Amino acid sequence: MPQDDYQSPRTLARFILRETLFGSLGTEGERGYPFVSVVGLAAMPDGAPAILLSNQARHTLNVRKDPRVSLLLLEKPHAEDPLTVARLTVSGAAEPIDKELMRQRYLMRHPEAIKYAEQPDYVFWRVNIDRGHLIGAFGRTSDLAVEDLIGGPAKP
Repeated sequence: MPQDDYQSPRTLARFILRETLFGSLGTEGERGYPFVSVVGLAAMPDGAPAILLSNQARHTLNVRKDPRVSLLLLEKPHAEDPLTVARLTVSGAAEPIDKELMRQRYLMRHPEAIKYAEQPDYVFWRVNIDRGHLIGAFGRTSDLAVEDLIGGPAKP
């Protein structure tokens, strides 16, 4: 989505939430240190991010202890200079969701995940967004409420 002076932060943030395929997941790790890993994403019907995690992964063990997470998402992850593209950080609590609820949606975005999505070790998690922070361009930042990020159509 091209950025311009007329694009609202809400519209850009919702676009990033719905279109980004991968993001950086931050969880609370050992001794309280942040632990960050890369995860695949698919948007739920309301726009909230869903992730598929292995029960054996360290980030999953962390989320089971403390469900508070952050996700960092880039508008164009393959940009030559990622610091020049829009970035969205969302924070909230992760909760496991029914596999059938997300399976088809997730596999449409990540067909390669068929190899492990059916394994009993893998669980879908919804990130219940509490807030977001958008860096739309140099000097253009916005703090966003959950209502700005998910739900009905974005309002300018």
